[in-house]
Amino acid sequence: MNPATESCSVDDVEGRVVAVIARAMDVPVSEVSPSSSLEADLGAQSLDFLDIAFSLEREFRIQFPRTDFLQRAGDHFGEENLVKDGVVTPFGLKLLALGMPEIDPEQLKPGLKITDLQKMFTVATFIRVVRQLLESKTAMDRTCPNCKAEMVESSALPEFVCNACRTVVPVPSGDEVLFRHLLTVEQQANDPSAGGS
Repeated sequence: MNPATESCSVDDVEGRVVAVIARAMDVPVSEVSPSSSLEADLGAQSLDFLDIAFSLEREFRIQFPRTDFLQRAGDHFGEENLVKDGVVTPFGLKLLALGMPEIDPEQLKPGLKITDLQKMFTVATFIRVVRQLLESKTAMDRTCPNCKAEMVESSALPEFVCNACRTVVPVPSGDEVLFRHLLTVEQQANDPSAGGS
């Protein structure tokens, strides 16, 4: 049984994410660090990214996003404002720098192809997303919407259950949580005095 996610320290989350990724990629934990590139250092392919996401969902009882950062941004801002002819626009680069601060800024240069973005994903990308999802889960109201009793976290699924009336409240999906994050990033992108997230 996992320890309660609310009691996870920053180091706990990082260590558990590293361990999950090491298992998924069948490499020793000692070979995985937050700065490890999923593709270049660990040899991850598309199916490995899915396996890692599902493994992290089970480990932390969260719902990982089903779309990546630029896909969510494209739905909000219009894909044409972020990518033109397969190349990330200056506005897209600015959003990436704010929304994915773990990416080396030296890599976010004009001419970046959208097909090269996945190569920039590191273990730190997954650590950041897991932390954001856990913060959202921790902030959830634990009062049952029906009977007002206190709900408890399910031991198997990303949801809270009322022991009194058996009402089930799912945790927000990863796409919901990270869309809210995207709105914060948008404010920063439009405010030159705002810092990164």
